[in-house]
Amino acid sequence: MSPPASSNNYSVEKRPQTYDQYEFTLPDLYRKMAKDELREDDEIREQSLTQMREWIAKHPYIRKCRTDASFLLRFLRFRKYSVPMACEALERYLAMRETFPTWFKKLDCNDPAMRELFEDGVCTKLGQDSEGRMVILFRVKLLNVDKFGPLEQGRLVALLIESLLEWEELQIGGFRVMLDFTDTVMKHYGMWGVSDMKIFMDAINRSYPIRFREINGAKFPKFAVSILNLLLTFASPKLKERIVCHNTVLEMKGKFEPSLLPQSYGGELDTEEMGRKFLKHLEDRRNVILALDDMDIDVAHYSSLWSQTNLVENEVEGGVAGSFRKLNVD
Repeated sequence: MSPPASSNNYSVEKRPQTYDQYEFTLPDLYRKMAKDELREDDEIREQSLTQMREWIAKHPYIRKCRTDASFLLRFLRFRKYSVPMACEALERYLAMRETFPTWFKKLDCNDPAMRELFEDGVCTKLGQDSEGRMVILFRVKLLNVDKFGPLEQGRLVALLIESLLEWEELQIGGFRVMLDFTDTVMKHYGMWGVSDMKIFMDAINRSYPIRFREINGAKFPKFAVSILNLLLTFASPKLKERIVCHNTVLEMKGKFEPSLLPQSYGGELDTEEMGRKFLKHLEDRRNVILALDDMDIDVAHYSSLWSQTNLVENEVEGGVAGSFRKLNVD
């Protein structure tokens, strides 16, 4: 898996004089997957990038936004090249970051809390399976709940997502999650309030352009089932369909290729070494991720998005999709 491009100088000018030229350089596995699952080919990709850039340039509320292909493609791939839906996803992503900056901005891997959480091994990127899907492991018991509350936990996941989206392989192949709840205690679950759950799940459901392929959980304690059920009331039906619960870790790890299992799970991977490699990736991309904060949107226009009781897919009736149609006719 090749590292993302190392440029730290992505422009946020919404009407740049020139746009970068994109070249597909991934293995054939991803080219085929992009075509079969996302409808992506060279012609559709170029047409869609052109349309999306024109929409950004004309948008009355977007003030600053990256227009490079590596950024816009994550939204086009997320919405399978429906340009209006990709534009809506981008709009919602920008509005989310501005509406809840304490959760989603200033995501710095050098922040002491973020650094400690990653070094503790709470989450580990294990690699990619034979079908090109990235695999992430969460060991919940390693989360120091006496020190880090919902905000730090949410920011950890936000930083993880932003950094993973730098890989085109993840944009196309999506990812699978292993959640190991072994030896967790009530405090791991009881500190999240309803408003915290709602903000976080809306980001996961509708605001981050991420492709969940599977979420596998094992050893979830019975005493926390009611809290999980409350959390899932904010999850989309599509996300719920991708959740698989296992009684044992042995049962869960049977769903994954042996080459992707850590040594503590009977495999060969050194999770400490994998953690060091991922921290190096975070350090290399630190300026790029922090520079996302330079993007800007008139957030007052979107306050209603997070004030509704029941959030549903494509809820902006006549909003971004309608705006796209209007802006695209002249």
